[in-house]
Amino acid sequence: MIPSARLETLLRRLDDLGPRPNALDLARLVSATALTAEDVAPYIRANPHAYNRACVARRDHFELLVMTWLPGQASPPHDHGDSAGVVRVLRGQALETSYALSGDGFAEAELAELLEEGAVTAFQDAGAHSLANSPEAEQPLATLHVYAPPLSRFRSFTARPARGGEEGAPVVAIVGGGYSGAMVAAHLLREARRPLRIVLIERRGALGEGVAYSTGEPEHLLNVPAKNMSAWPDRPNDFVEWAARRDSSTGPDDFLSRRWYGDYIRETLQAAAEQASGGARLEIVHDELRRLARKPEGGWLAHFEHAPSLAVNAAVLAVGHCAPADPIGAAWSGPRQRFVADPWRAFALNAVLPAEPVAVLGSGLTAVDVVLSLTARLRTAPITLISLRGHAPQGHSWPLSAPLDLTALVEGLLTAPGGLTAYALLRAVHKAAKDHVASGGDWRGVVDGLRRHTPRLWRALSLPERRRFLARVRPFWDIHRHRTAPHIQARFRDLMARGLVRIVAGRVVAAEAGPDNVNLTVLDRKTRQTFAMEANWVVNCTGPTPSNRPEANPAIASLLLQGRLRPDPLGLGVETSASGAAVAADGREETDLLVVGVLRKAALWECIAVPELRAQAARAAQTLLDLPQLRSSAASRQTASDPDSTFERG
Repeated sequence: MIPSARLETLLRRLDDLGPRPNALDLARLVSATALTAEDVAPYIRANPHAYNRACVARRDHFELLVMTWLPGQASPPHDHGDSAGVVRVLRGQALETSYALSGDGFAEAELAELLEEGAVTAFQDAGAHSLANSPEAEQPLATLHVYAPPLSRFRSFTARPARGGEEGAPVVAIVGGGYSGAMVAAHLLREARRPLRIVLIERRGALGEGVAYSTGEPEHLLNVPAKNMSAWPDRPNDFVEWAARRDSSTGPDDFLSRRWYGDYIRETLQAAAEQASGGARLEIVHDELRRLARKPEGGWLAHFEHAPSLAVNAAVLAVGHCAPADPIGAAWSGPRQRFVADPWRAFALNAVLPAEPVAVLGSGLTAVDVVLSLTARLRTAPITLISLRGHAPQGHSWPLSAPLDLTALVEGLLTAPGGLTAYALLRAVHKAAKDHVASGGDWRGVVDGLRRHTPRLWRALSLPERRRFLARVRPFWDIHRHRTAPHIQARFRDLMARGLVRIVAGRVVAAEAGPDNVNLTVLDRKTRQTFAMEANWVVNCTGPTPSNRPEANPAIASLLLQGRLRPDPLGLGVETSASGAAVAADGREETDLLVVGVLRKAALWECIAVPELRAQAARAAQTLLDLPQLRSSAASRQTASDPDSTFERG
């Protein structure tokens, strides 16, 4: 793509600004370069689902993007981390709203300005703002954005819902604002019949997203059809109806955008806050919880990195996964700027060019997402996926298959003499799938039919058998249980057929990096011989790690040090009771410390998908509301009089 003369001039002047340009210098430069929409026409691309980001250029010290906004499209309130930025309106009119972050963490709209075509606005450490194209606009809005350095750290915020609640009410702290934490809060808001302060703690900023739904890539879709993705257990059509209001062409069997789903969870939480009755009130703390300490008289004291300490009557741990572990470690030599340690970090792949070969470590669902991102633009260089077994996820069938009723098979396994073994489970499922296929069915119906029985089967396995399952069966279970959308599977296979993507069964045993490339030594699983390959980038997609270690999360570390949590022997999460309460190091239940989400994998196995997580969230909320300290007015008075319970900022 040949840049126009004016665009070329702008890029050259940006290159000349030096390593750390400020917002004023950027604004002067962009204003002085009379760039128009025609100069960046190839980058103006409308997206019916959300505003579109197109990368024009990226350097170490700046990036240049063009964004396209259809009428009614808007960004959420957000900041820009440590990046200075400038925006120029190339076509249409942009509405810029500036926000202040209030004491309870919500974004408060302060100022709205209409930016006419040609207008330039700049920001540096300037709080939060949003951009929008008016719903009444007659044409798409096109804006030019320069960020220096390129955006890597930023936070999205939630605009304030209607207030409610009562001072002095019992306090529940929810640590983690992804799906699990947001929905525990939503259930508490919906079900509470008495005053209650619900404090949702999210260090990343955006609510409802977590890692799963934080992606901004329109190519990243849910791996489950919309009909199975309602956030509410008692409203099975809620997500389908929400999606239909956004786009009337969507249907229950569609695999929709993960970005949409993050929007859906945020709107669900906001609606629950606005409709809360009985005095329940939601507050948000955009900060990192550093320590959660047991108070001698009961309850907990939450210490934050910046915000004042907060006394709470009960707490919920809804923390998600950590970034992948480094599979190369000390075998890597040289600089690491060509190693993408966490592909889910914001804009982690922006610098990868279509003509640069890429090595991806892993071949699971994350690797497929990375392939989709890297091939969104016309790609000319190959992508090599390297994993121990060389397996890629299976896809959903189309039309979708129905789950089989496997009650009789499961009861037979659970009552077998000698107890259930991993091998017996594998053999029974394999036979059931083979028989079902022979009779004209689809093996997916067998796997999906097991889903509601999985917790019972997992509990029936002894610790040695669980260990055997993880070592021998899990790789095959994962690729059949966690599948891609049908057309994503078709696209992935097409990329493989065209030679743009290949999968190697093996592992990297050495990596020697230079400033522009990485030379890898790979041990082939089948031949046991090593071979060399060269890539410009290495992307780590080996899968997330659990947050059950002290180095993973400071709040988890504090609870481990106090003996209030006990990691499970298999390293999957932490031990919990049947009600979801944390189990302390001495085996006692911490009844006012509940665990929701992936940390419960040790007890339930199925802990990462919405159908299981929504049931956990609903049960956790009910368990909390049944706690005596949340029902007692004495507890409310105690919390209100505690000087540590003051809460001034988020």
